[in-house]
Amino acid sequence: MPDVHKKKLLIVDDDAMLLDVLEGILADLRDEWDMEFFKSGEEALEALARSPVDLVLADIHLAGMGGIHLLSDVKVKYPHTIRIACSGCAHPNTIVQSLEVAHQYLPKPLTLATLKATLSRAHELQSRLANTALQQLVSSIKALPSIPTVYQELDAAMQSPQASINTAAVIIAKDMAMLSKILQVVNSAYFGLRRTISSPAHALSLLGLDRVKGLVLTVKLFEQCAQTGPLPVPLEQLWRHGLTTAVGARAIAKAEGAGSLAVENAFMAGLLHDIGLLVLNTNFPDRYREVFRLIKEDGRQVLQAEREVFGATHADVGAYLLGIWGLHEVIVEAVAFHHEPRPTQQDNPRVLAAVHVANAIDEEGDRAVTGGIATEISAEYLTACHLDDRVPAWRETYRQSTSPEGSPVVEPSSSPSACR
Repeated sequence: MPDVHKKKLLIVDDDAMLLDVLEGILADLRDEWDMEFFKSGEEALEALARSPVDLVLADIHLAGMGGIHLLSDVKVKYPHTIRIACSGCAHPNTIVQSLEVAHQYLPKPLTLATLKATLSRAHELQSRLANTALQQLVSSIKALPSIPTVYQELDAAMQSPQASINTAAVIIAKDMAMLSKILQVVNSAYFGLRRTISSPAHALSLLGLDRVKGLVLTVKLFEQCAQTGPLPVPLEQLWRHGLTTAVGARAIAKAEGAGSLAVENAFMAGLLHDIGLLVLNTNFPDRYREVFRLIKEDGRQVLQAEREVFGATHADVGAYLLGIWGLHEVIVEAVAFHHEPRPTQQDNPRVLAAVHVANAIDEEGDRAVTGGIATEISAEYLTACHLDDRVPAWRETYRQSTSPEGSPVVEPSSSPSACR
């Protein structure tokens, strides 16, 4: 009888020898994972029908129904099962196609380190967010937003040694709505340019590939959740708050001497920190109006009110989504704790601190996304990180980075909703 405390893993590959190898090298993870190995998609679907599964890893070139078909079925029938595609010889177009039904793609050969890291990440994510209320909340969302194909294509292309600004520009140019958003951002007052930029390659060179990836992901998620009716938090307001927080967080991280990766992670986490609010706001507008009622009438903080109404918070939902999509753990962590930060195992707290402080400062000036009560900067957290004396300087850094002439708002496009 399976151990109910373990996570359930299915590995599907028509190479029997490889399955034997994988079963052997993963043996020491059986204390955490209940594993089954199958040679066909049909067998895997039968196993899924018998009992819940946490993660499916499938080769996209399976004989029979094929791995993409299998993962597509899993996505429809078991939407909260983490889906990972793998292959040793896939055409780029096939990889992009697989990412329409999978959360992540892993190239073969699958190394022990890669497998262990992937499984460990899935285990930690689900353990951190495995409260019954959150599970019920996520399962009640008819269609969770999916990671955009253009983001995955851009991410995959950038892994190549031959990757360049021109490579990224070609990918972005395929999506005219996306290209217009990128050009709007680079021509916004934040960059203070003296002339208009109209070339995709020039725009990407000014923004940098990491920031472009963050913008691509955020804009496409807003498109998936576009609505025609009134919402408790207008999408334009959410977009402006995310972009302003991202710019402020990046500036704070850079001022603290963080490395280039941490600086761009701060920008990405700032853009995405309220992605869970986007999901709750568009899927459950009436329930989110109740959150605002508790805030305004009873003086609740936003997370307290969300826990009363939903049993979980927008930070929980956002971290859940970004975690299953495979974003960097530092970004997931910053999203999970941007309201209630605490010292963590990360050696460098600057990303979380930068996002937390930038979010709180922006809410002081515009409280629409929190129902009127701004997030308080956590003196306890910053003191524990030996950063409490930096807040006055960070306020000035934030002001200088987000207060150029004009408005930075780039409104998300209105397309049919796929978020409900």
